[in-house]
Amino acid sequence: MNTAKQFGEYIARKEKEYGESFDPSDLAAQFIPYYENQSRIEVEFKHGDSSWTERGRVGVTTGWKPAFLLMKRASDRSSSTILHGNDKIVRVIQHGPPR
Repeated sequence: MNTAKQFGEYIARKEKEYGESFDPSDLAAQFIPYYENQSRIEVEFKHGDSSWTERGRVGVTTGWKPAFLLMKRASDRSSSTILHGNDKIVRVIQHGPPR
């Protein structure tokens, strides 16, 4: 069974659903491979003078202007962190789908 998520299929589905209103501009390209293969990654976040790292898998919000999320566990439904283009992937922890 292929559990990889295909980003192109996601985009096509959302364009059909939302038409011209759909705006994928907040989906930073650096996270697409990790969304597709569901690898666990470690990301460094910076805000002002502080920085921190978090681990998880890349998910995506719903709606007409989606954003990538760092989901800490496969079962998470909240407490996720929004991923931006200036966030840095510092390590790939595990390849493949959650077990």
